[in-house]
Amino acid sequence: MSGKKINGRMKVGIALLSLILLSAIVGIVAWQVGRNDNEEPQIADEYVVGNLQLEKYTWNFKIKKSNTDVRLSGQLANTGSKKNVAEDCGSSDNALCLDWIGTKDLLISYNKYASAECYDIHWRTRACSDQILLDCFDLDNAHWYGGYEDWNQFWPLEQTTMNLSAFVANDSYAKRIGGVQERYFLNSQGVGINISSDVPLYISINQTSDKQICLMAKYEKYPYTNTKGEYPHLSYTICVADNVRKIHDFMSASFSKPSNIPDRKLFKYPIWSTWAQYHKDINQTTVIEFASNILKYNFSHSQVEIDDDWTPKYGDMVFNVNKFPNATEMVKQLNAMGLRVTIWVHPFFNIDSLTFQEAKDKFFLVRQYDSQVPALVSWWDGDAAGILDVSNKDAVQWFIKKLQFLQKTYNISSFKFDAGETNWLPNIFETAYDSPNFYPTKWAELAYASDTDVRHQEVRVGVRTQHLPVFVRMLDKNSNWENKNGLKTLISTAFTFGLLGYPFVLPDMIGGNAYEGNKPDRELFIRWLEATALLPAMQFSIVPWQYDEEVVKISRKFVQLHEQYSDLITELAEESVRTGAPIIRPLWWISPLDKECQIIDSEFLLGNNTLVAPVLEQGAISRDIYLPLGRWRASIDGLVIKGPEYLRNYSVKLDELPIFTRIV
Repeated sequence: MSGKKINGRMKVGIALLSLILLSAIVGIVAWQVGRNDNEEPQIADEYVVGNLQLEKYTWNFKIKKSNTDVRLSGQLANTGSKKNVAEDCGSSDNALCLDWIGTKDLLISYNKYASAECYDIHWRTRACSDQILLDCFDLDNAHWYGGYEDWNQFWPLEQTTMNLSAFVANDSYAKRIGGVQERYFLNSQGVGINISSDVPLYISINQTSDKQICLMAKYEKYPYTNTKGEYPHLSYTICVADNVRKIHDFMSASFSKPSNIPDRKLFKYPIWSTWAQYHKDINQTTVIEFASNILKYNFSHSQVEIDDDWTPKYGDMVFNVNKFPNATEMVKQLNAMGLRVTIWVHPFFNIDSLTFQEAKDKFFLVRQYDSQVPALVSWWDGDAAGILDVSNKDAVQWFIKKLQFLQKTYNISSFKFDAGETNWLPNIFETAYDSPNFYPTKWAELAYASDTDVRHQEVRVGVRTQHLPVFVRMLDKNSNWENKNGLKTLISTAFTFGLLGYPFVLPDMIGGNAYEGNKPDRELFIRWLEATALLPAMQFSIVPWQYDEEVVKISRKFVQLHEQYSDLITELAEESVRTGAPIIRPLWWISPLDKECQIIDSEFLLGNNTLVAPVLEQGAISRDIYLPLGRWRASIDGLVIKGPEYLRNYSVKLDELPIFTRIV
């Protein structure tokens, strides 16, 4: 072959290559001219639905409002390998369908609404009943709220560490997910997540300091018993709006609203309970003395509650005549003093009680699996007890008749319903419901049915019971200044209840429960009193007169302050019925984009125009106070301050509570 022929072929090749390069450059320029500057080029190894981008193989995802505005990121159920490739099973512009053949499938549906856009995410397993699904979301770049009552009740939620736990109601003394809970989380970036109630759900937060909140679906022996051999599924909705307030308004619209408000007296006058002052050491004499001192020291009252222990055996529904020789006369005497009387009840029947045998014979107790025999449980007042089967309508009516007997025989006004959490159930049991979390729902419904007219009962559980017009009590607080179930959890727990749709918050007893003989010192009692004064209700048990006359005067002062604000509190309660809005609101409620408002856990709003900033630090006689946008008048000195503004080292004497009223 000659050199001339080689050179000719080279010239042809170079010409072709130049033509190809020129075409590519023209194509790139045309693409750059035609593309939107806010769009990123499509990456071959990702799926897109709405504003959600999902990477193939890693399954990392992002939801964006723009190139620089990532609202949520994380990882969907990881296949762990490129070998496990998903096939498209019918995707469209508003839906992504992926199928891991014979293993699992995923459907993401996109919907756009006037105030939010949402992604319905549905995982379904297809191989076996012991498969596990796990989706995780990054906690970085946002502050998180919602979920559940907690022992530490950090606000915002990303400060929490929660190892993988079943999302069922627990006594929060177990330091797991508490008895007031909804499968709903939201963040300061305007993202909300709502998990379907039929998912066998576990969650973790910051497990191994991973800065993630993870959702897992799986069946185990307990608590999600899979007697039907079903395959687990994981279904939830992610919605995105402009800010945290807008996403909460949008997503909480799915909650039931209260059908009414509780008894108005509870919003105005304090409850007085025997529990923290006496614990179990109560009798007819101590109750009369307790009530007499309320009047002697000139305190108002909504009712006196006789707590543990008033029955012969736990589960019996009559007064112990050894401790209360004439309970009927005692209640008459209390009524004559102007006091309503409520008593403590629970769903347990210790095996040495007469009522246990009656409930057993009627098959009104939770049963062992595939048996008519009661499944025995332990609880804080007994090692062997039956527990009322609240899934059995006949058992519920039987229990209510027991309560009605107490009302008719002794003139008891209403009841404090204790317990009701799922963790008190036996590990393996049989009732009319498959889901273990039916118990708190049905227990709260029973509680409401006991007093539908006046509505001055209380419960301590809430699971899909936002419709009930009853006070929901915080679980027993410890008498300390800390986030260890102490004073610093009071406001954050009220916030959480409100966001979950439970506006009628009953704070626990002023000063805490004085467990193990640790009664609150004078300062802690006063600061706790002040922190409670503008919450929806007040509850005393540790009595002010055990300290000194100054504490009595300060206590009367703040009881009277609560009474002065009771009309506003009641108006806000009625607003809750109409809109579902909480009575006690975080500062971001009125200023959702203010980064300071997103993290403050020591101030709260009563409605939109009253800001309360109690002192929560031991030994403090001043504190920093943040005021959001607006003009605010201070209650202590009358000054008007224009927000947003920090008031540094604001003086607060021991008998003072900073209140700021927004001038509208």
